[in-house]
Amino acid sequence: MIWVTWRQFRAQALAGLALLAAAAIGFLVTGLGMHHSYAADLAACAPLHACDGATPAARALGAQFSQLQRSYEPMFELLQLLVIAVPAMIGIFWGAPLIGRELETGTHELAWNQTVTRTRWLAVKLTVVGIAAIAAAAMLSWLLTWWAGPLDQLNGNRWAAMTFASRDIVPLGYAAFAFALGTTLGLLLRRTLPAMALTLAVFVAVQILVPTLVRPHLLPSTTTTFAINEATTSQFHDFRGTQTDFHFDLPTPRGAWLTSQPPVLNSSGQVVRIDDYPDCFPDVPGDVPDVGRIGACLAKDNLHETVTYQPASHYWPLQWMETGIFLLLAGALAGTCFWWIRRRQN
Repeated sequence: MIWVTWRQFRAQALAGLALLAAAAIGFLVTGLGMHHSYAADLAACAPLHACDGATPAARALGAQFSQLQRSYEPMFELLQLLVIAVPAMIGIFWGAPLIGRELETGTHELAWNQTVTRTRWLAVKLTVVGIAAIAAAAMLSWLLTWWAGPLDQLNGNRWAAMTFASRDIVPLGYAAFAFALGTTLGLLLRRTLPAMALTLAVFVAVQILVPTLVRPHLLPSTTTTFAINEATTSQFHDFRGTQTDFHFDLPTPRGAWLTSQPPVLNSSGQVVRIDDYPDCFPDVPGDVPDVGRIGACLAKDNLHETVTYQPASHYWPLQWMETGIFLLLAGALAGTCFWWIRRRQN
């Protein structure tokens, strides 16, 4: 049965292996050059204690780091998108046709009339192709995590939706889920093309909904409230406002994931507007606001702003939790396949 599965799957497997090899070569060729440049810049600033940007020499080196980021930014975004897209491709081209094509063409009848049981037939297919899917996602995830290491250090943000979803172990869970989803839809719909289209639609919806509705709530967040006055606003990074509200960019611990930053509120919890304080904001459009002066002007009204974030220490727990959720979903979908096969047999 394993040999038969390999014979049926070998075209997709060889194509995937060729693409994986090409991707690995691309990662290694471009990544080695970037890592060398980053190490050279880092070695130049470390002896001068100039990596913090506080001296002219440090600012010059900081410009080199910025140039490194700009040089690799388009490739950075493209490779992240590639790693996120691979599980979807696995679900579409490996999962959906795995059973759906056999049911569509009727070749399953030949397999089911042999000595191999339907349950074993399905188990072998799911195991062989599922392991290949997870292995492919693991290799690409590892390559990207290594390749983007210098850029992740410079960006200081591992929490962006595409970054989190394309790093470390989460892509393995996505690959298992997408493969099981495609297989299940192919089994239930009995048509390959509709199963492929629906697999893509569901996977895209999951990629949109999970970072916004699920991931921020898997672990308790940390919430901090700042009073708006001269002492606190002088530590804020920036100020942004519209006709309806305004807020300051509040400081969070390094490596934290900012999940919520509501506008400035008054003591009653109501949103305040720039128009409510015409004396506190510059009148000339385009002026760079002095946030310290604005804070001193606003201090008399007891305004405050709240920031909610996931600390950096939650990164790996959330990686494991999200991976576990998708592995459980993949297991539930595989269980659905076995239930359907047994029900059909009965």
